[in-house]
Amino acid sequence: MRKVSIGIDDTDSKQGMCTTYVGAVLLDRLKSLGFRLVSWPRLVRLNPNWHLKTRGNCAVCIDVKCRGSSLPVLRETALRTVEELAELGCETTNPGVVLFSSSTVPAELKRFSKTVIQDVVEIEDAERLAQRIGAEYYKFKLGRGIVGALAAIGETFQRDSTYEILAYRKAEYRGRRRVVDAESVVMMDKATFPRTFDNIDPTTGEIRITPHTPCPVLFGIRSQDPEAALEAFRMVKVDEPIERWMIYRTNQGTDAHLRYSSINTTRPFTSAILTGNVSRRPRILPGGHVVFTLSDGDGEIDCAAYEPTRRFRDAVKGLEVGDLVRVYGGVKKKEGLPLTLNLEKIEVLELKKNLLKMNPVCVVCGKRAKSEGKGKGYQCETCGRRFPSGSESYVERQRDLIPGFYEVPPRARRHLAKPLVRIRGI
Repeated sequence: MRKVSIGIDDTDSKQGMCTTYVGAVLLDRLKSLGFRLVSWPRLVRLNPNWHLKTRGNCAVCIDVKCRGSSLPVLRETALRTVEELAELGCETTNPGVVLFSSSTVPAELKRFSKTVIQDVVEIEDAERLAQRIGAEYYKFKLGRGIVGALAAIGETFQRDSTYEILAYRKAEYRGRRRVVDAESVVMMDKATFPRTFDNIDPTTGEIRITPHTPCPVLFGIRSQDPEAALEAFRMVKVDEPIERWMIYRTNQGTDAHLRYSSINTTRPFTSAILTGNVSRRPRILPGGHVVFTLSDGDGEIDCAAYEPTRRFRDAVKGLEVGDLVRVYGGVKKKEGLPLTLNLEKIEVLELKKNLLKMNPVCVVCGKRAKSEGKGKGYQCETCGRRFPSGSESYVERQRDLIPGFYEVPPRARRHLAKPLVRIRGI
């Protein structure tokens, strides 16, 4: 018996399907054929900034025990499942399937996976790697999905991981409005938070476990451990039958897409953690977006909090020139606009003191003297008494903003972004 990893990617489109559903169907089919699961199925989110990404930009991997004589059945079942379920009629859907037989994951494959999550990788890079490590790969149409399929096999969650339990709809219900009992979700959240997270957006009360696309997913619950996922799943009430469900181990909510960088080395289509000082105060753009400029001494970059982030923008508005901050987010470049980091969260490290200049008080009249110009001192307008330059005083103006972390609400959070509840607890 040997371990065989099956990676799948790029099966969905904006019109439907979900790669996690393809994985769930495949696993059930393999179980019915006698194959035994080795570890938790893996759901791996890839670079969220890549312009050719699929809707959710996720790939899946299933590890099973397989006898050599059973490999043809395993291969045929995987390829047939993808061919049956993938949105092959969509021009931008280009599935890929990778089979890799090994008891361990090569270091080269782990590095490749990290690169696919954080950067840009071409199909040719994936093909060369598959050939070097002896992995089988199969391309449907352009076969771009082999990139994510290999990355899913190479992701071993050495640094961090979460779980997600996904409930899937029967075919006849897809495309209809999802009827998930909101009160049961509220009760579930109260009972399981913070072991489960991002179930509800606290700023709007919006239920966040249901997607808004015609895909097979009915709802999904993210959790710190599989036990919490199953407990929460049993508490949610729905008004339609569940076709099947699946627990995935995943890199969601781990910040796996981010890497520390300097502004000058930051590139479009990547995600970065940058530290620097506010060099241009926040300004409000049409549509309610808030943008400020960050400098690290060698370069400058605009940092944007968009309208859907709601109250997160209030923290950004409170920044002033000179404040020291650390920003987290994806980097994009639009024609005619400067390089911009789309904020996912911000850590205010140090606030510049906001000093208010106070003119001297006349000892005779008790009123504040008026400045006569820069470096020319002050004069009381009532009695004419004069005061030299330097006799003014300064008081520190209280800031509304305080040092610490600020994050976008769940409604605006990317799949990979780590929520603060996972950074600092409650």
